[in-house]
Amino acid sequence: MDAQVIENFWNRVRNNSTTIETTWDQETAHLYQLGISMEETLRYLHEEKPTPIEFKNWIQQKEKKVKTKTDAIADVLTKEDLDFWETNGYVVVKNAISEEDCLKTQKAIWQFLEKNPEDATTWYKTHTEQKGLMVNFFNHPTLEKNRASLKIQKAYEQLYGTNEIYKTIDKVSFNPPITTDYSFLGSKLHWDVSLKQPIPFRLQGLLYLSDCNDNEGAFHCVPGFHHHIENWMQSLSPTDNPREVALKTLVPIPITGKAGDFIIWHQALPHCATPNYGKKPRLVQYLTYFPEKYTENLEWI
Repeated sequence: MDAQVIENFWNRVRNNSTTIETTWDQETAHLYQLGISMEETLRYLHEEKPTPIEFKNWIQQKEKKVKTKTDAIADVLTKEDLDFWETNGYVVVKNAISEEDCLKTQKAIWQFLEKNPEDATTWYKTHTEQKGLMVNFFNHPTLEKNRASLKIQKAYEQLYGTNEIYKTIDKVSFNPPITTDYSFLGSKLHWDVSLKQPIPFRLQGLLYLSDCNDNEGAFHCVPGFHHHIENWMQSLSPTDNPREVALKTLVPIPITGKAGDFIIWHQALPHCATPNYGKKPRLVQYLTYFPEKYTENLEWI
């Protein structure tokens, strides 16, 4: 643990300090490298209001820093996969985790949300940790096991071209079927990064925990847009809001998958979840790896 970085994060959140030598990206990266969720840390700081010493002690108790080596693991992505990736900006890693682990993860999410997979009346009762489709659920053995997937890590390493990467501690998602009384709560087509050019190279990913067809809340994206976004941004007028223009003009496609399939996409691709017209909730777990020296643009567009 870098005590100075942790103290800087405490000062940023608790004191609203603006004279900190490290950046938000560096501080949250350090948390992820220690195996600690940013959201869980922010909640602790806001709700418990710890002193700097109490915060450092909490970090030490939570720390689970593990650096897994994949040198002995065969490449996961074939040349065909990599060619597809280069063209489309996304790729699907088939059977990234086992069906058994998917079922265990589903069970953990159902139990955490206090919902019953066989009783649809429970699906629409909002849990305090639900924020739209997203669920603040981080700490569970099955979630940790999925995050430790060497197959997923190896795929990320191939795409980044380095093993100097670290994983985030991210959320899960619960997307129940829409009804006459329940409307879709997910975000429309969007980016999770500033559109200031050039967009830095970073990947995002999600794990399907249940089978997902195109009308069952499938992940959607605009394939290949990472090759065109710079020219597209230049084509807009100064008064255009690119995020609003994207909603009106860009057409995403569904990326379907089976339980255990993992989707990785370039963050320059506009993407979204979609309404679930199926019979069962769609469950996913988010898992992203960052390159160790990654930085984002500070100006938000």
